[in-house]
Amino acid sequence: MRRGPIASSLPLLLLAAACGGAAAQTSPGPFDSVTGYTAQGVDLNLREVPGAIFGQGWNRESSYFTGLGAGKTMGTLGGSIDFLRSTYIENIQHGYELVLLQHRGRQSNVELGAAYMLRSPNLEIAQLRINAAGGIGLSHAFGTPSYEDGPKDDPSRRYRTQMLLLLEAEWSWASLPDWSLVTRIHHRSGAYGLIAPRHVGSNFIVAGVRYRF
Repeated sequence: MRRGPIASSLPLLLLAAACGGAAAQTSPGPFDSVTGYTAQGVDLNLREVPGAIFGQGWNRESSYFTGLGAGKTMGTLGGSIDFLRSTYIENIQHGYELVLLQHRGRQSNVELGAAYMLRSPNLEIAQLRINAAGGIGLSHAFGTPSYEDGPKDDPSRRYRTQMLLLLEAEWSWASLPDWSLVTRIHHRSGAYGLIAPRHVGSNFIVAGVRYRF
């Protein structure tokens, strides 16, 4: 079915609303970090990616992206939800990230995404600090995401707007608290048929450098 102008603009309006609404709750400024990313596409489903990272075979494909992320930490869950206080959960940070990516290789398009993020407290091992984060939101492709899988009943069809899932580990050194290395899984999918049909989407293994200001 061909979408009209209003329907075609809806993904962008949702992304803008998500970022704008979150920014309205914070000050000063809408962002407190910036990250540069580079990524490698992999021919794996999401459940297979963690094992591949630890040496079971990446199944690399000729699809890549580079781009920028701008994020904001809005506080901890315990600071905003009374019944979570005095628990481990109260120290989990929440915020958001906006990503702008340029794909190349098997697809050539710009991707814009926005995700709500949760981040664990740091695990400290001597000078090394490690935390884990997860985010969920929306991603929109400006152009045809030709690298991605199509539905089984129509494999040539592509879906520009999909769910965005970000799974991340952040690594930093105590003497350089403003800088960190980021390793991430960047996943787009139809959210089990809620946004697009099942079996639609893509996975990328991502590395980046983040600066917090």
